[in-house]
Order: sequence, then C-alpha cells, then structure tokens
Amino acid sequence: MAKRADLTGYAYRKARARFLAESDVCHLCGHPGADVVDHVQPVSAGADPDDQDNWMPAHGVNRCATCGRNCNGEKGASSQVKGLKTSRDWYAGG
Repeated sequence: MAKRADLTGYAYRKARARFLAESDVCHLCGHPGADVVDHVQPVSAGADPDDQDNWMPAHGVNRCATCGRNCNGEKGASSQVKGLKTSRDWYAGG
C-alpha cells in the first residue's frame, strides 16, 4: 500500500496539477471541473501512484458543479467504473 507521502509530495502535486491543466473533464460523469486524479487501478491495490497512464481526471471533494457528485468518492477503491446516472448518457460514445 502506498504511503500517504506518495500522494502528497511536492513532485506528485506538481505532476497532478499539470495533468489536470491538460484536461479537467471527469471521466466518470463527463462534466468539466475535475479537481482530483483518479487512479484507475487503485494505489491501495498496488498500482504506482506516479504512473500517469493510470491517471484519469475526476471530481473529488469539491464535487461536480453540474451533477453535484463526488465522482471519485463514489467510485472508491474499485477498479470497476460504474456508469453514474447523469442527465446525459455520457457512455453512449457519441
């Protein structure tokens, strides 16, 4: 399991800020304004917290301004992404 310092260190926070600056559209609900990095394969399951191929933008403690969800909190430490019910079917692929 990753130590807390792995997710709060200066280098990690800078990389996360650069990543979210490139795209802030939450991969779980499809709305803009993502404020956290979701580790698709959970760090608690042994994933490398610095592997940006495992990162996806998501809404966290600030919640989504559109749907009001804490998307990453609802997903939890699961690697399974369950489609969240939104006003639009973001999973339809088009």
